[in-house]
Order: sequence, then C-alpha cells, then structure tokens
Amino acid sequence: KLNEFLADMGLPLMQCNQMFGSMDMEIRKDVCNWIEVTAQKYGLEDITYSSFELNYGYRNKFCAADTFSAVYTALTDPSKDTEAAFLRAQDTLNRQNEKLIATGIDNSKQLCCGLLNQVQAFIEMKQVVCTGPFVYAVIQDGSAELELFSHPARLNRLCRYLREAYCAIFKKAATLPFVIAAPLHLDPDYSCVVGVPALVIDSNKSYLGRAFEQASDKVNAAVEFDDFDGAVMRIKTEDKAKFFDALTVLLMS
Repeated sequence: KLNEFLADMGLPLMQCNQMFGSMDMEIRKDVCNWIEVTAQKYGLEDITYSSFELNYGYRNKFCAADTFSAVYTALTDPSKDTEAAFLRAQDTLNRQNEKLIATGIDNSKQLCCGLLNQVQAFIEMKQVVCTGPFVYAVIQDGSAELELFSHPARLNRLCRYLREAYCAIFKKAATLPFVIAAPLHLDPDYSCVVGVPALVIDSNKSYLGRAFEQASDKVNAAVEFDDFDGAVMRIKTEDKAKFFDALTVLLMS
C-alpha cells in the first residue's frame, strides 16, 4: 500500500529510499503538498501537522515531534532499568548530544515498524481472542518483536494500535475493551498486562484497573500494580492463564 501511495504521488522509488535531506531539492519543496493531496484518495486524515523545529547551525533540523519520539524510545527502552532509561532520555535532550537524537529517531522508526509487524501478525495468525466481554492478545515468548514491547508504555501503544486495526475489520469489537500481555525482557518470570477502554468510549478512564485487581485477587495471582495507570500490572507468567479466565467471568457477571 505504501509503494502504491508513493507511486500515486509520482515519486521515484530511488528518491523515496533516501534520507529527506538527500532527496532532490524540487521534490523536497513540493512533497508535503503532494502527500496531502494523495492522502485524500486513501482516506487518511490529519496526515500532516504543524511543529516547531530545532536547528543546530547549518546541520540537520529536528522537529519537535521527532525529538519527542527520540526521547520516548529512550525513556521506554525495555533493555534498561528505569533509572538508566531516564538518564538516557535526559541526555537525548542535551544540545551537545545531537547523535543521541538521531539514534533515538532511528529507534523510533524501528518501533513503528515493530508496531505494524506485530499487529499484522496478531490479525493474520488469528491470535486476537474475543472472550465476550473483552478482546485480548498475548505476545508469546520467543516472538520476533517481544523485546520491543517489553515495557508498559510501549505495550499500551501496541494495544491501542491493535484496537484501531482490529475494529476496522470487526466493527462490533469497537464496544469492547482490549487487553494485551507480554513477557518482560528484564524479568521473564513476569509478564506485563495492559488494558485500554473500548474504541467507542471517548475517554482514557477505564474500569479495567479495578477489574484487574478483583480478578487477580480471586485467583490469588502474584501481581504488582506500580504504574500511574490502574489498568497496567505485572503478573507472574504462570498465573496469566487463570487471570484471564477470572477476568472473563468477572466482566460477564
């Protein structure tokens, strides 16, 4: 679809495979307008937006959104503990560490590709399960994208993207909350479970946090709630299956 989109814009593939700063000047001047015009054909809304830019002399420009993405990927790096990830994110904001921003942007691109690949795998391999009162999916240990999403914030982002994609195919699922679980990279004996409200609910407030507590108490699962979001928890991996069974029964009652 992306190649088709680029072809409709009339962009040579050779130009598309380059960094934006290396593309022909004429293409760079007009490409934003071409994207907005072509996006209408594909039903893509708000594909462009205004942003601030940061200049380092005559070197590359960084827009605010790209800088945010770089900091976000550093702050949510599953391979680092909380303190190390925070310090890395802090260093990324330092004007003297231009390479860290560039590295963070590359990592953000990798995360976006991982989001697409994992959601596509969930749907194509029919790993999205509708229990009745909610929809859930589990990233299996050994999955190619597991390390990317072994963090609550990233798992929440994946859950929301899966919700959008799944509801675009199965319209009735828009009234159901979504839950995703994944083993933790730094502590494989535990898994992270994240829940988000139904797509039709125009609010981030959710009853899932309370439901998570009640379901885990009912089966005496070893859990930890240490996130600002109540619908995020750590659970002993061996207790995960009975937790989902208890959550199903609880939400159906």
